[in-house]
Amino acid sequence: MMCENMGLKKCREALLAIKKADVIVIGPGDHYGSIIPNLLVNGVSEAIRKSKAKVIYNCNLTNKKGQTENFDVDKYAQEINGYLGGERIDFVIFPSSQPSQDLQEKYEKREGKNSIVKLNKRGDGFIRSYKIVMADVLNKNIIKKNKEDKIADTRSFIRHDSDKLANVILAISELDSENLIKEII
Repeated sequence: MMCENMGLKKCREALLAIKKADVIVIGPGDHYGSIIPNLLVNGVSEAIRKSKAKVIYNCNLTNKKGQTENFDVDKYAQEINGYLGGERIDFVIFPSSQPSQDLQEKYEKREGKNSIVKLNKRGDGFIRSYKIVMADVLNKNIIKKNKEDKIADTRSFIRHDSDKLANVILAISELDSENLIKEII
């Protein structure tokens, strides 16, 4: 995708905003369907790479069959960094709690085993170029299906809580972990 497709003026404005940003937030969203396509727009990855902003990646909560099977936190971060052209992520946000057993079973039935993203303890000499921020960011509300929604079964019911996530992003941007961040690895 080229800047010409979105209007050269708008593209320049977006690239300038990236370069001037204090914080750049990537995700959450469908890894290959919504996050990666944005990094493929001509100039975006380079602008992020050259920016002095803190780069925060909100790690996906679930894997998608046939696309991100068996991905863990580090695999997602490595993929994003790969599309950025180098080690650029500073912080990865990951939930400090797990979804309910019922939801985990529902996802495993639909997406297969290991559909819930895990944070694996690394003992293989792997050194992270980013800090993992463990925080309470899961939406605990039960999302009800709308009977009129023909594709309700394909929608995600394990989600980030947008308010909690915003507070954690603000805490990271201000380096203020005041009870929002459980652990930084």
